[in-house]
Amino acid sequence: MALVAFIVFWGSAIRLWVEDGAKIPLIFIALWFAALFSFPHLGFNRFAFLAFEATLAAVLLIITQYKSSL
Repeated sequence: MALVAFIVFWGSAIRLWVEDGAKIPLIFIALWFAALFSFPHLGFNRFAFLAFEATLAAVLLIITQYKSSL
């Protein structure tokens, strides 16, 4: 499951970057890296990061589909 969320997140970020520019994907990539490094220090386990990553991936997929339909 973690591998699926990872691939969907990065695939969507790259696709959106190519199709629409770097602004939105860079925000999501920054959120991903912030969570990657801050979640262990805040005491969250890896499942909390997985849930956060899956949420980011879902939102990126929705944004990508919306932008490509315009």
